[in-house]
Amino acid sequence: MNGRARRAACVLTAIVLFTMSGAGAQHATLGQVLLFHQPGLERGARKPTAPILPGVNTHLFRADRGSKKGQSMVVWTIDTVQRRKALPVPFKAGAAYNEYHLLSPETVGTLPAVDVLGIHYIKVLPDRRESFERFVREKLHPAVANLRPDLRVLYYKSVQGSDAGNYIAIFALTRQSRDKYWPGGSDSNDLRSAFRPVQALTKELRTYLVEGSYLADEKYAAAVYESRDWVDFVRIAAASR
Repeated sequence: MNGRARRAACVLTAIVLFTMSGAGAQHATLGQVLLFHQPGLERGARKPTAPILPGVNTHLFRADRGSKKGQSMVVWTIDTVQRRKALPVPFKAGAAYNEYHLLSPETVGTLPAVDVLGIHYIKVLPDRRESFERFVREKLHPAVANLRPDLRVLYYKSVQGSDAGNYIAIFALTRQSRDKYWPGGSDSNDLRSAFRPVQALTKELRTYLVEGSYLADEKYAAAVYESRDWVDFVRIAAASR
């Protein structure tokens, strides 16, 4: 590793103490690459520092609903895969993290600014993965990646980490839009209206998924799009620079 790369790696791994007051005022803009790192932070979490690099940002999220409620996660957003290739591994040797790449980014448009990541862990049949990615590119992303200005569903594939080879669907939300579509955690009429035009795609979507891994009951507005294994991470801080 040369001197420049070593300095960049030091910046990328730095963690500093922070004060929580006023931390949630801004949003996180998603990237073609997302790095998720859960360093075991709960209450009294630490705020990450961010590299002074264009297209790269770091945020601290905490789960308030779903299977990981109460857990914290550092999220790195990198605008393009090309930029990610030029960066060193952003965590200390041996640190656990998952790296996700956006499927068919050319079909998505401008990526949204969010403060809620509704992460649904998608279980795709191993022998259907290539076909699933084609389905996302040709049908799914054109339909749901811009479902509503304040409700978008984006599909990512893990290329590094314990989840490598698997997929997630991110319901890209703000606190306001989550309260609008899932007030108190329940489906709203607005959510039903949003998903009604894309329900026809669920018949094919089911053919790619492991039976029992998705929410199948059609009384739910986003049935099949939602997984049984899910978590809402809410942004609580941006990195200091």
